[in-house]
This record gives sequence, structure tokens and C-alpha cells, in this order.
Amino acid sequence: MERAKLAPMARFGGNEFEGDFSVPLAFEGRYFILEPGDPEPLVSVVREVDGAPEFEVLKNEPVGDRASKTAAGVVTVGAASGGFLYKVRPGSETSVVFGTVSGEEIDVRISDREIRAGGITLQNNKFSGQMAGVLIDASGAVQIGAPIPEPLVRWFASA
Repeated sequence: MERAKLAPMARFGGNEFEGDFSVPLAFEGRYFILEPGDPEPLVSVVREVDGAPEFEVLKNEPVGDRASKTAAGVVTVGAASGGFLYKVRPGSETSVVFGTVSGEEIDVRISDREIRAGGITLQNNKFSGQMAGVLIDASGAVQIGAPIPEPLVRWFASA
């Protein structure tokens, strides 16, 4: 399995992430990693399963049988129950859409200047340590500065 290499300090969405690695977004135990790419950012999505990392998206490519990619480059991941979980559209303004328990969708945008999620706009913030910038839960609630599970912290730190 390929490991994601993450910079000690990175800038995403006009926000600075400082530490061993940077995760601007988290949803339902999934951690979204953005890396510079050419011509568009590379998005990876990883979750912790039994103490080990499991990728659902690796550098804009679907991984596993619940993920698919359209000709336009949109990666869609389904829930274990068969419903919609999330989709990612990498670009100069990376878009992520999440499905909620109530069936509504939450749109998140990460541009070079800001992160927008659920009516909250983050600009010019600094996240230090091992945290995700924005956490969205299945109900649609948005939190800021969520910790990353210890197994993933250890895995990323050794990458």
C-alpha cells in the first residue's frame, strides 16, 4: 500500500496546517488529504480500520469496490448500506459533497483562499499539531479543529 507523504507545514484554503501532516477536512471517520498536483490538487481519503489505514481515494483515483470515477474526474464513494456517502471533485476549487443521515447533502469547497463548509468560512487560520481543520458529522454539524485518531497519527508520522 502506498503511503501519503505530507509536508511539515502546508497551506490549504488560505489556512496554515503545521505539524507532521495536514488534514484540512474530516467526515465520518474519513480524513481528506490534499497535496499539490499538476494541473489539479491530489485528493486522498483514508480511514482507520482495525488500527491500520485504508484508502477509499488515493491521489484522485478510487480504491475499492464502493468507489467509482466519472469521465469528468468526479470520484463517488458509497456507504456500506449502498447509499451515497460522498463525492470529490478535485480542481482549483476542490469540491466535496457529503450525504447526511437525513438525506440532505453538504457542500464543502476548498479554494486557494478559504475553506467553506456548512455556512462557515475559514480564512487565515493556523492549525497546529495533529488535527483536521474542519469536521463534518452525519447530521451535517460542522466543527473546527478535530483530533486525528492515534493509529493514523502513528502511521502518518512514520510515513
